[in-house]
Amino acid sequence: MKNIFNKFFQKETNFVPAILFLVVLLAYGLLIPWMGFYWDDWPFAWFLQLFGPVEFIESFRPFRPFLGPIFQLTTTLFGGDPFTWQVIGLITRFLLSLEVWFVFRLIWPSQRQNLMWVVLLFTVYPGYQQQWVALTHVNQELIPLFFLLSSFIATAWALRNGRYAKRLTALAIILQAMGLFSTEYFFGLEILRFFFLLAIFAETIKNRKELLQKTGLQWLPYFIVWILNAVWIYAYHQSAAYSSYGISILSGTILSPLALGNEIITTLSLSGFQSWLGTFNIFAAIDGTVTQSIAFVILIFSTSAIFIVMRFSQIEKTEANADQDEHWGLWAVTIGLAAIFAGRLPSWAAGLPLKLEFDYDRFFVSIMLGASLFIVGLAALVLKEGKRKIVILSLLVGMSTAYQFSIANTYRRDWANQRNFFWQLAWRIPAMEENTALLTYELPLKYVSDLQLTAPLNWIYAPDLSDRDLPYVLFYLKTRFNSASLKADEPIQLQYRTVNFNGSTSNSVVIYKEADGCLRVLDPIYGNAETVPGANIYLVNAISLSNPDLIKTDRTDLVLDETLFGTEPTHDWCYIYTKAELARQQTDWKQVVKLYNQAQSAGLSASMPVENLPFIEAFALTGDTDMAVKLTGRTIKGQKPLCPALYTLWERISQIQGASDDVENILQDGCKP
Repeated sequence: MKNIFNKFFQKETNFVPAILFLVVLLAYGLLIPWMGFYWDDWPFAWFLQLFGPVEFIESFRPFRPFLGPIFQLTTTLFGGDPFTWQVIGLITRFLLSLEVWFVFRLIWPSQRQNLMWVVLLFTVYPGYQQQWVALTHVNQELIPLFFLLSSFIATAWALRNGRYAKRLTALAIILQAMGLFSTEYFFGLEILRFFFLLAIFAETIKNRKELLQKTGLQWLPYFIVWILNAVWIYAYHQSAAYSSYGISILSGTILSPLALGNEIITTLSLSGFQSWLGTFNIFAAIDGTVTQSIAFVILIFSTSAIFIVMRFSQIEKTEANADQDEHWGLWAVTIGLAAIFAGRLPSWAAGLPLKLEFDYDRFFVSIMLGASLFIVGLAALVLKEGKRKIVILSLLVGMSTAYQFSIANTYRRDWANQRNFFWQLAWRIPAMEENTALLTYELPLKYVSDLQLTAPLNWIYAPDLSDRDLPYVLFYLKTRFNSASLKADEPIQLQYRTVNFNGSTSNSVVIYKEADGCLRVLDPIYGNAETVPGANIYLVNAISLSNPDLIKTDRTDLVLDETLFGTEPTHDWCYIYTKAELARQQTDWKQVVKLYNQAQSAGLSASMPVENLPFIEAFALTGDTDMAVKLTGRTIKGQKPLCPALYTLWERISQIQGASDDVENILQDGCKP
């Protein structure tokens, strides 16, 4: 049996694709049936739905004009279904891993085991955590990276095989241009080609001067394209056509010795060490959740599988081979460091921070190749060869695989939360007047923000939009307004790629949602600042501008696309609450009471104390003061800071039907300091 395993594992074309596919599936693929759109996926899919694939040409013109054709081609072929793009993302990640393996096998053919470690770590590199923003990142980063790696393959293949050298060089240059000009993410990685050429020529050329001359001459045509790309990036960023991040390196601030030193330490620390060590955090506290249990199974299974594969595929080492491995370790650490900083160069030049958090972790996509090469080179130097190295690196790959699964689960939850938010919005706001801005401080959604949410908002409320004037926007107050002091009749304008919104602060509706609560529409009467104790000043100041009259309460034909928003959820408490708010807006107090009774019959109750307020008012105004008082006491007990809101609510009621001693007693007793 051992001989059979050895025979199978000695043939790389058998086990390499199999183990890579397994790792990709465990890390990224188990949850994709429950994944959706995130971040810029939403507007890209929305543009595609309304205007077709050709729209990407114009929408990318102010940012990355050579990226538009990639989006146009892929969306023409695959459409805009979220599940389809998750599958495409999975396939693309697998193909990238195969490319990295093929590149390194051409560069260092004698180092197949070390290179396999590099490929495995590259596949599950934990610093990059945006695999599931598939429509955006497959087109914007992974396909350009695929082109650049293909260019490296063509260059190395031409040198190793000798045949069709000129044709392969021409192909390599074309692929290089496609990888570099489409996006600036991988601009710095072209330096890797120089090191790869150096490594190949170093096998036969021992004279250092001759080696450098030969390498430089071979790299020259690629260097020319690289310089042309640098000139293009600079010229386009300085032109009037460009509208995005500037080149902060031109300011000189980030070139100071202190800033440079800090950047070097931060980049190396985050990409070379913290990103790997951070994977152990998923087991820092054993909580017994399903996610952690599955992650633990993935850890054990992937670590064991990789250990077995790498153990059986190990070649007997000689002293000469050991020396060669140590020499390769120096190469790997050196080139890995160069690749880390080269990968960081574009985002650093734009003045963007490198962080292990969404959405800054996207910058690690250009760093993960160098970081993987660096850590394996370090292992070759420190751990040498043997079982200890295999155990440690197998554990690192296994931990990273389990970690990526845990991150995937946060995306799954966020997709469910997005859908839940939009269904609650549809229940509470069946229609809106055009040119309405929804304002909120922030929503409990991790992987999507205000500009991205504007796309599904219009998808729901303006599904037949055919012009370039947006009827609705959703803005985060904390990012879209310069001051916490908002005034009426101030213009709200947005130019988002090829569409525009023109509105006013007086034509706005303020919404609010806590992670554990239901969606609320705030207003100066029923949802004033007293109902959101401790809220941010931006939100508090915006409440006076909120105009619920912009909500059309007589519409009942709102339809949500099931592919995007799922089927209508079970009518839980938040359905009851949002419909009660809608009835309160119409002063239909009997309907509010009816809804509460439905909730009681179904065993439902408020998820947060503030959600009792419309029912307190409804019971009081329909004659059931006892129930109103009971709910008041329950609300005070659940959230005492709501006392000012309750005082205001009962003052409003007393102006209609007089005061109640029971109410005064419960307010005085419950709200006293």
